Amino acid sequence: MVIPLNLSEITPDWLQQAFRSSDEFADVEVEDITCENIGEGTGIFGEIGLLSLSYSSQGEAPDSLVVKLPCVEPENLAIAQALGIYAREVAFYRTVSVTSVLRVPKCFYSQMGEDGRFVLLIEDLSLDYTVGDQIEGATHEQVLNAIDALAQLHADWWENPELESLDWLPLPDDPAYMAAVPEIYRGGIPVLVNEWVGKIPDESIKIAQALEPRFEELMFKFAGGPHTLSHADTRLDNLFFSKTGSSEVAFIDFQLCLRARGINDIAYLVGNSVPQEIASTNWESYIQHWINALKTHGVEYDFDDAVDHYRQAVLYYTVGAMSLIASFDTGNERGAAMAEAYVTRIFTHVVDIGAGVVLEG
Repeated sequence: MVIPLNLSEITPDWLQQAFRSSDEFADVEVEDITCENIGEGTGIFGEIGLLSLSYSSQGEAPDSLVVKLPCVEPENLAIAQALGIYAREVAFYRTVSVTSVLRVPKCFYSQMGEDGRFVLLIEDLSLDYTVGDQIEGATHEQVLNAIDALAQLHADWWENPELESLDWLPLPDDPAYMAAVPEIYRGGIPVLVNEWVGKIPDESIKIAQALEPRFEELMFKFAGGPHTLSHADTRLDNLFFSKTGSSEVAFIDFQLCLRARGINDIAYLVGNSVPQEIASTNWESYIQHWINALKTHGVEYDFDDAVDHYRQAVLYYTVGAMSLIASFDTGNERGAAMAEAYVTRIFTHVVDIGAGVVLEG
């Protein structure tokens, strides 16, 4: 099948072919599709559409689906293809998602092209869940529920020998990362210095400048163990919270998943999606909550080690802020607001948790 170039090419005929690749929906007859672009201002590396479907013969086929395609912004696309993130997400849905303890969308169809393009048809979680809002920021309860879900995932894969068999799942110091990520970070330094003074703490800019010549050193530290399956993009726009009031949290977007430390997911969530007044006073208790949750699943982790690794992760994830201010096209006003929330929160968090100590060793 031809992979659509954009959302407008998702037609009833194309979807009909996709459904018929599965025995589950072989008899489905698609009559019409309406497509709403739901990725603007939220998806950096992908074009995302919500498909509302009508059928002449439906069977068990869903009334709505989410379709995911590569992004169209040249700068974002170049980075996505350099890091191989599209093939990674397709591999996740074809393998790990099938038995994952983490609540993730069901995948109805996936295809990876030789040209690096892809398409995914996945479950519409919005029927039962409400997506988080990174601009507004997470509540304390949302953070705790997300940590509980992530701890179960981390424990399930903690130093699991099967990680080695996932050859599509890179380490954070994978050669592709080492080639691309430091330059992304360094490209943001002039913008940070010239345009963000007064918006973020002065101390955070000094730390960013001190980190510039040592970023590769930080990457090697960040890539250390213990290893598990890390989501690696736990910003609030990728988390869905139950409409029924239960504590269940569902996760989307596995383009950046890694073989890495589990604490990284906690640092990423708190560092860029939690309002400063909550994050600054609760970050250590969030680490302890995660450690306690791991213990219920049979995994022990030292608190002091976790704090050290958390600080490394927060410092590393400032590269995401650098990419947003210097390299990526954020799409629209909401995307710009999301980027500003990320940048101001992560650099403020660097100061609040004393992450500069990482550079003293």
